[in-house]
Amino acid sequence: MTPLAQALQVSLLSNCNDGSSVYRCELDRSWTVGAVPQGGYSLGIIVEACIKHQVGSSRHVDPIHISAHFLRATNVGGGEVRVKALKTGKTFSNILAELAQQGNTKIIAHLIFGDLSPLQNSQVRKVLEPPSPYARRLPLHSHPSELSFDATKQYWARNMGVQMSTDISLLTHNDPDNPLRTTSKTVGGGGIQWGAWCELTHKNDEIRTSSLPFFCDTFMNLPNLLPDGEAGSSGRQGSWFPTITMIVEFKARIPSCDDYSHRTFGLYSESRFLTEPYGRHNARVEVWTAPSQIGQGEVTEGWRDKQYCIAVADQMALMLPMELNIREGNRDSAKL
Repeated sequence: MTPLAQALQVSLLSNCNDGSSVYRCELDRSWTVGAVPQGGYSLGIIVEACIKHQVGSSRHVDPIHISAHFLRATNVGGGEVRVKALKTGKTFSNILAELAQQGNTKIIAHLIFGDLSPLQNSQVRKVLEPPSPYARRLPLHSHPSELSFDATKQYWARNMGVQMSTDISLLTHNDPDNPLRTTSKTVGGGGIQWGAWCELTHKNDEIRTSSLPFFCDTFMNLPNLLPDGEAGSSGRQGSWFPTITMIVEFKARIPSCDDYSHRTFGLYSESRFLTEPYGRHNARVEVWTAPSQIGQGEVTEGWRDKQYCIAVADQMALMLPMELNIREGNRDSAKL
């Protein structure tokens, strides 16, 4: 099984006269859902190409924001990423990138790059973090050292080199008799929640910036979390949930010190809407630092206050038959 960091690698093919660059990539079979490379993994390859482009040509080397549209299913095998800077300013660089295979554009993305270093001369830090009572806190209940891997992998993660420890306390929020369920008198509310510690299993693997879209696309989709009997759960068995659009905001750099795990992240998602056609539904995913690997390390005083959100993503996904996944995944594979 190929480590994620290795599966994200790209190599420069050419620098063009218009200032754009073309990178060669290889979409790895180890990171597929069914027969199709996971959407976040495919987007991560674009991010990797853009980082390489920026490192060689700009002081803006940190991705800040991505807005991506998935036009066609990607395939296992070779491809190319074309990267072009649209505008470079004092604070941000705007970049357009496309991933293509066999002459077909599969994903198109608009990226904003900048510098995530703290401002050195700032008198007041413009942040919202603990101990502020308004700060967002780690949404997972337990320290990863107190947990073990889930006994069974979710079907959509079986091909991938990851293990999870699902937050069972969060799943109880989805129970039919939970106080969070809505009635005709409820104002707002509704939806489902999911969370887990997620760990790369290959010993030589490591989390890198281009890994983040993969983690942003690693969650339990809304139909799979609804109880039996809910109309939205009908047909979920044997379904594929392809990502159609994804927005990722990078909140901070990945920590490099030993206070955090280099192979583990905390994931939290919430979804509130499921509509026709094609079971269209939303998901909002938060990616958090982890104080240790799952089942390792120890709980230390104040560990929760030290965790921070690395990235936040919003996406629109569909609910389609898995047969379509197999057909789309094999459509161009013979040509690659």
